[in-house]
Amino acid sequence: MQPSARLALCGVLLAFVAGCGGGSPEPQDDAEAKAHGRDTDKTVFDDMIQTQDKARAVEDVTMASKAATDAAIDRAEGDSKDEQR
Repeated sequence: MQPSARLALCGVLLAFVAGCGGGSPEPQDDAEAKAHGRDTDKTVFDDMIQTQDKARAVEDVTMASKAATDAAIDRAEGDSKDEQR
């Protein structure tokens, strides 16, 4: 291998190692972690976790609406059965 190629390769490797060697992330305080809905530090998966949390909240609202609708249907069926007798 020629000396200039070795020098270029060493430069690229050095730049790669320096780029990967970032400092440790700053730890989150408890208030900020609880604002995210958990007690852990912020991660790369926060967007997916927030999406799942929103889906769970929508599911809770939907299930409450379903329960109210089911109760209304049961009341309506109960009233109509009494009228038919």
